[in-house]
Amino acid sequence: MGYPSYRPTFSGFSERNRERCEAECGFNHQLDSWSLSDWAVAMAGEAGEACNVVKKLNRIRDGVDNSETPEDLREMLKAEIGDVFTYLDLMAQAAGFDLYSDCIAPKFNDVSERIGCPITVRVT
Repeated sequence: MGYPSYRPTFSGFSERNRERCEAECGFNHQLDSWSLSDWAVAMAGEAGEACNVVKKLNRIRDGVDNSETPEDLREMLKAEIGDVFTYLDLMAQAAGFDLYSDCIAPKFNDVSERIGCPITVRVT
């Protein structure tokens, strides 16, 4: 079975994310083998790592010496944001939600309505 690479939509990413999570050539980890709290802790751990990188960027902003360059830290931050998103998606799937259509789009539109802004996104 081949695993071609492509630029997915949100739902396409979710399919590939779960596929890699459960595939023998991936993590070989069944989605339902962890509880929601396990997925949440994994996601929070990655969010904490992203926050640590931001802390280091703030130190540079404030003139405190740092061993990494701002460019290196920004690259690290991109990677950590990707990790947070990946675990967030797996947590949503474990809860039975589609991350975009069940969580992101409705919340975005609710906030737009609440603040009187006509900018909304399509719920698919």
